[in-house]
Amino acid sequence: MIFSLEQASATGEVADLQKLQAAGLPVAATVVLQGLEAEFYRFANLPEQIRNAFAGVFGARLDEERLEAACAQAERLLRESYLLPERADEIMRMLPEGRLLVRYAGEGPFALEPSPQEALWAIKRLWASRWQVDSVLARAPELAPPEVPSLVQRMEGELLPDAGLSEQASRLLGRSVQLWAAAGLVLRVV
Repeated sequence: MIFSLEQASATGEVADLQKLQAAGLPVAATVVLQGLEAEFYRFANLPEQIRNAFAGVFGARLDEERLEAACAQAERLLRESYLLPERADEIMRMLPEGRLLVRYAGEGPFALEPSPQEALWAIKRLWASRWQVDSVLARAPELAPPEVPSLVQRMEGELLPDAGLSEQASRLLGRSVQLWAAAGLVLRVV
């Protein structure tokens, strides 16, 4: 559910960050949330509520008005639902102090927050973002968002591509990649 980068299941970008860290490249402190979003959906009974909100949207033709209303309702449901208190406490204990970048693995930055409390709120906003109209249309008629780990990373300075680290990482990973770093610490593998 809530892991340090070293303890997380090795998939996709998480696996790349783990390999780079194990090889000695400086990787930013990273907390990986795996399966927590699915648990949040289950315990808040969101799948059924969202299915009901989208009833009649995808028929013989797309009902755009209903789609916009259903997306707004789904986003609201996520924002207004609560994480289990013990999960919220566990996340807060794991998060480092300082500015925190919140995003999905394999995707660009979503939010940069000044503290763990704001990062916790940003995690729910990240999950709610999967219900924006463009996101829903991209996966339609499938409603469920893809299972992707959420990342919270300590970030100081500006996030920029790093050519030197990218070259090293490309050799280590055996394919051409671009690394994004801040203050000399790797945050993204593209």
